[in-house]
Amino acid sequence: MSNASSVVPVTVETAPEAAKDPLERMIEIAENDKLSDQDKNTLIKYSRERFVNRRRMAYLALYTLILSLAALFIAAFIDGFTTCPEGRTCTGVLQSIKESQTLFIWIEGFLAAIVGAYFGVSAWRPAS
Repeated sequence: MSNASSVVPVTVETAPEAAKDPLERMIEIAENDKLSDQDKNTLIKYSRERFVNRRRMAYLALYTLILSLAALFIAAFIDGFTTCPEGRTCTGVLQSIKESQTLFIWIEGFLAAIVGAYFGVSAWRPAS
């Protein structure tokens, strides 16, 4: 084990290297004799935590989609039991949502794209 200066500013991974299984990547790091123990620990930690923020963002988007769907069901339930007094026009929660449906479509589509992209890529590439 050498105690030479740090080599941790890692080179950019090429496509075949980036698609490797994370466990294989950690084994390669552990077997590398040119790295100090501190560098090995740093690289292994980076390899483990590499996609934590992407995963967190995808799960947050998924939870937001589920929460918004639940909110729509609750709004429909409330509108079903709401009665209007005679001679008045009532606009329920769903009517208000319908008036701004374009905004909801864009927001829900953006969240679904985040979820679909993360889970699609992570299923396709084992290193993700």
